[in-house]
Amino acid sequence: MVDLFVEDIGNKSAPPLLYLHGGPGTGCYDFVVYQRELLAEKVRLIAIDQRGVLRSPEIGENDKFGLNDLVEDIENVRRSLGISSWAVLGHSFGGYLGTVYANAYPSSVDRLIFENATFDLGLSARFLLQGATLEYSKLRNRDMAIACLNLAFASPSKSVSELWFEFIELTNDLGEHRNSLYVHGLETNFFEQLVEQSPLSSDEWSKAARHQQKLFEDEKVFNSLLSSVPEQPTLLLKGKFDYVMSMDQIHAYITRNSKTELVVFENSGHFPHTEEPKKFATEVIRYIHSSV
Repeated sequence: MVDLFVEDIGNKSAPPLLYLHGGPGTGCYDFVVYQRELLAEKVRLIAIDQRGVLRSPEIGENDKFGLNDLVEDIENVRRSLGISSWAVLGHSFGGYLGTVYANAYPSSVDRLIFENATFDLGLSARFLLQGATLEYSKLRNRDMAIACLNLAFASPSKSVSELWFEFIELTNDLGEHRNSLYVHGLETNFFEQLVEQSPLSSDEWSKAARHQQKLFEDEKVFNSLLSSVPEQPTLLLKGKFDYVMSMDQIHAYITRNSKTELVVFENSGHFPHTEEPKKFATEVIRYIHSSV
């Protein structure tokens, strides 16, 4: 069992809510900064830095590590805290992880909340590429705009891993404008500012690279989950300007799970928990305390 960094925040008698960060490798620091005070009274918030991320132990270069290890880590945290079952909130890749966990341990999960989650990295990449097309067009870079658009509508025969890594390569040339794919309601470099102002070291923040590399080498993250949508009641939180949780993924999820609710954040991109923090907390608390 891996000794992970776990924050256990708020009223211990309140319904427990596990937060799973995205990235892969972002850590839970930003979520706790923006949501701790807003959620603490009505929710018992458990936030973890996943294995190999920020304040959790680093993954060794030769260590075996993959998606299934993260799933087992989550279940071990639940057991160690003596929680019979909990709600799970996953942001971005954390939604992918939360889906796999809910399917592996259905009796451990009461309900799910997904904030701009990806359930299919291929579909997310195609939608992000459409956003990148717009960003390159604003910069009057016609060649790169066309390259992004062509890849967005490339043949379905292209593998998800190929599509994902080509998306990363094409959007790297956006430089600081790449943040515009993810942030709408704040300064687009808000996360970089948060990192700079945090008490955490650069070495801790840099752990994300190996965590992400190992997950991509494991390749399970490139499998679509849309044919195995969990049965638990689900709240989908969608930023109006988000490109990760594409509408085709939302449609597929709602079609397969009739106990799904959708809430849209009109002034958010990928980070409603930071871009519209009060509304975000209100919706989470409402859903956690509702009868589904």
